[in-house]
Amino acid sequence: MTTHMVIGDPHSKPGVSNERFTWAGRMAIDLKPDVIICMGDFADMDSLCSYDKGKKDFEGRRYSQDIDSANEALELFEAPIKEYNDSRKQNRKAQYRPKKYMLGGNHEERINRAVQVAPELDGVIGLENINFEEHAWTTVPYTIPVEVDGIYYCHNFPSGVLGQAISGLNIAQNLLSKMMVSCTVGHIHTLDMAIRSRPSGEKVYGLSAGCFFNHDEDYAKNTQYLWWRGIIMKRNVKGGVYDVETVSMDEIERQYA
Repeated sequence: MTTHMVIGDPHSKPGVSNERFTWAGRMAIDLKPDVIICMGDFADMDSLCSYDKGKKDFEGRRYSQDIDSANEALELFEAPIKEYNDSRKQNRKAQYRPKKYMLGGNHEERINRAVQVAPELDGVIGLENINFEEHAWTTVPYTIPVEVDGIYYCHNFPSGVLGQAISGLNIAQNLLSKMMVSCTVGHIHTLDMAIRSRPSGEKVYGLSAGCFFNHDEDYAKNTQYLWWRGIIMKRNVKGGVYDVETVSMDEIERQYA
């Protein structure tokens, strides 16, 4: 059995403190999960937002600043792990090396869309500008599920002939109805969980993992009260079945700030 640390969409962006990533790194060292999974939208990539282009508040956004913010967030998360491992190495003790998965989100996908619209940017901008590989994260392309210990993880799961993302207030039930396997999703920032039983008695778990930031987003207007902010710990993971613990952002700050 394993333990999974599930980090909902963090949305690192310029002008917003990244200190929460230090807290998450300290939490990882404290709890030492076997697997760490970020559900996508690690980088907000506001500079490439097609919805805002042409609006007054779009001016001043820069790709380089988006990348700098994401790399700072990554460094802050990794720093407590590096400090711990450096100490262990000096004392010739085993180091902490969890499996780490970085799912592609629709916000990182803005980079690929920008290159499609302006092919001359190919090789100039790209996801490789964020140092995931340097820190041993396995990157997973947008809308491609990755299976870990019987759980399928994806930023959002496309469904139907048009490939629309599975969503809704009861997204966990909707996931299970369409996917029929244990699966966990990011994207909509809500916390929702459902469990169903197959005729064999086997359980399948659906989960929407919330988000990992405290700032407000203008685009969400008056719907942000629906969001859940924090980190999810899955314990005793085996064959898609697990025990779940939700740790709120307030509790994370209290313990690890």
